[in-house]
Amino acid sequence: MGKNHRHKKNLKADKGKVKLKQSKTKFLPKGLNETKATFKIKPIVLAEQLRERSSDLLLSRRKLNIKDLCSRIKHFNYNVRCAACEELTDMYKQFYEDIIREHLCEVIENVSNLMQDMERKVRTAAVKAINVILELTPSEKLEPFFEYFSVNMRCAMTNIDQSIQEDSLKFLDCFLVKDCGLISKTSNKFLPDFFTLISRLRTDNTLGRTLTLNLGSKMTSVTWRIKVLSRLNAVLDLILKKNEQKDEGIIDCSADSSNTFPIYKDSFFKVLDNPNLDGIENNVASENVFDTHLSTLLPVFYDIWMEVVPDKKVNRLQYENTYLNDEASAILWSVINTMYLLWKYIETTKSADSDLKNIFVSADATKFLNHLLANFPYCQSDRNLLTKTKMELKSNTLFLGVSGDPNCVRENIMICYMCFVLNVNFTRNTSKKELERVAVYVNKCLLTQKYVDQSNVQYVIEFIKLSLLENCHVWRKSKVNARELLENVLVFYNNAAIGEKNKMRLFKIFAGLLDNAFLSNSSQYHVWLSSLPELLCKPQISDLTVETLLELARKNCVPFLNAVKSNLSKILCNLNSLKIILTKKSYKDESIVKREIAFIFFYLKGLTGVEINTLMSFLINYISKQDCFILEEHLLSYHTNCLMMV
Repeated sequence: MGKNHRHKKNLKADKGKVKLKQSKTKFLPKGLNETKATFKIKPIVLAEQLRERSSDLLLSRRKLNIKDLCSRIKHFNYNVRCAACEELTDMYKQFYEDIIREHLCEVIENVSNLMQDMERKVRTAAVKAINVILELTPSEKLEPFFEYFSVNMRCAMTNIDQSIQEDSLKFLDCFLVKDCGLISKTSNKFLPDFFTLISRLRTDNTLGRTLTLNLGSKMTSVTWRIKVLSRLNAVLDLILKKNEQKDEGIIDCSADSSNTFPIYKDSFFKVLDNPNLDGIENNVASENVFDTHLSTLLPVFYDIWMEVVPDKKVNRLQYENTYLNDEASAILWSVINTMYLLWKYIETTKSADSDLKNIFVSADATKFLNHLLANFPYCQSDRNLLTKTKMELKSNTLFLGVSGDPNCVRENIMICYMCFVLNVNFTRNTSKKELERVAVYVNKCLLTQKYVDQSNVQYVIEFIKLSLLENCHVWRKSKVNARELLENVLVFYNNAAIGEKNKMRLFKIFAGLLDNAFLSNSSQYHVWLSSLPELLCKPQISDLTVETLLELARKNCVPFLNAVKSNLSKILCNLNSLKIILTKKSYKDESIVKREIAFIFFYLKGLTGVEINTLMSFLINYISKQDCFILEEHLLSYHTNCLMMV
């Protein structure tokens, strides 16, 4: 192998390079050849932080005031926003009186803006903060800031983010639990936006709505609709209660105690009775906006119901129950109760004389109601509901409006009520068949022991009042025996454990039936009237019962008056020891109620001489003890009446 002499060439190249002259190393003098670690600093002074805080200033646990926390609520970092909201909540619990006096506007404005925050963690903290604010702040202090809550909640309901829409119901729950007046005063504004949670407009030019799917959420569309409809029920129920309070809010002014009229307790618009005021015009306009959306609800309800309704059996018997699963029963309750509340709303508002009632007989509404009645009555197929605890029912979102009754008594009675209402106000071709089915089911509820519990009895009583006391002619038109229904109600009244308050409601209904010529001729009804004087022989009696008995005597109820005569001595012996339960504010003393019991004796006829002397001697002794001058006048009239009869 040959050599190419490359090594020699490299050596020559190295020798040919320019050589740099190396200098000798120079070392530092002794004492300077070391590294010094000392350094100088210049302090950074923040005068604002060094300033001493006043002891009167409201500070959080991290020494932050209200202004600092409100600025942190607007921070770009969601952890900072969440921590500031939680810290502000703790401060509000501790210093709520001072915050209400000085910083309420600033706090509500910043906290309400968090309703639309993109982070769920921040929205959860905002829900807790709003709950604390509503709990500790008087309603009159919150009223000027309703617009902050209303606008942000409406924006959250219509937000493009599905999670923000879902959390908008949590903010709504805050105002439903603590009724500060926001729902009743701004409901006409946010309810149209509330409907968009489960539906959308078909076109931009019409009000017709179609269901929307809950595709972007972990919960199913049916569960989401149950949650929305349950809140709608609560909102409508709250509105109706407020309307009833307005009707009952009559101002009582006594000339004996004051010579002034408290005009400040009522609305100036009502007092002045000026229809051209802007406040009234805005209120009417907002009501009209809400009323225009009512016609779109029943078609939406029909679509919701058709999603969960079970397949109808071909060989189904006439009165056989239709079995529902948990979701279907919850949807049934939500839809039926909403229809019931809407009907009550239409009746109580000023628009009751308009065409709003016609939405219940529209083509879509008729189709929906016919479908409901065709499968009536309903019950739950899941028998495990009987073993579920109340905590499980509350924790499960499917049971927001369901009581856990496997017989669905409340839902079925609601259907009966709506069916009867429609037959009262409108002419339906299938009224006879519908009312026959209703009568069969109601009689079953009344005669079956423990079929109606305390949570459902109020709906049964309301149906009885509507069908027997107010609109008994509907049964006669449909050729349904209403007297049989009355007799079954009497059996229910005597045997069912429904509580004293509900029994009193039925008692008043029975007393009102005395004016009905057909029902008052019932033999069992006469037996019931004859048993009423026994109430005066018991150890105690309520003032409402005495008031009703006196009304029967004024109407010349012969069975009742004859029974009073036969028990006269027993009643008189018990009167001195009789304890009166006062429930009405107008009765301030037991003597007033006992005086009304004595007034019943004025209407007795055909008394014997012995009975007259017994009655006169007792009343004279009673007057001398109690000094009842009003009773003395009635006694003189009574004595004259007795002498004329003798």
